[in-house]
Amino acid sequence: MDHPRYGDRPIDSGYNYSEDEVRNSYWGYRREDIFIETAIPADLEKQNFPTFPRKLYVDIRRKCIQCERWFIFFAKEQKYWYEELGFIIDADCVKCVECRKKEQGIKQLISEYEKLLKNTSRTESETINLKKIAQELYEFGYIKNKQKVDSIA
Repeated sequence: MDHPRYGDRPIDSGYNYSEDEVRNSYWGYRREDIFIETAIPADLEKQNFPTFPRKLYVDIRRKCIQCERWFIFFAKEQKYWYEELGFIIDADCVKCVECRKKEQGIKQLISEYEKLLKNTSRTESETINLKKIAQELYEFGYIKNKQKVDSIA
């Protein structure tokens, strides 16, 4: 699966770590499908609450738990997650970029739906938008009762 920033192939880092060095740099790498040649050093000072810090980041081949397509959790992406965004080091990527984006879009729809639903003085345009969003959420299975959609007026 193609990542918009990193592509669809492992990215050779130019470093020359041995397989033992990489696999021993983080306990989780012992059981992962990793690409040794992609290992990049981590900045341990920037990792958020690491009980077992990652000394290196490495491209990891994964299967998305949602769509079951294969994707790569890139070393550069991990460095960004854990050192720039401040994710805890044990946060893990289990969904491909496409499924993550779809999930974010649904969360935005739910947020907009809730905001519009609470607004008792909606304009006609806002009500039309609310009904449209409710219909989408029904089709995605987030609204179970079709009467909730139909009752929006």
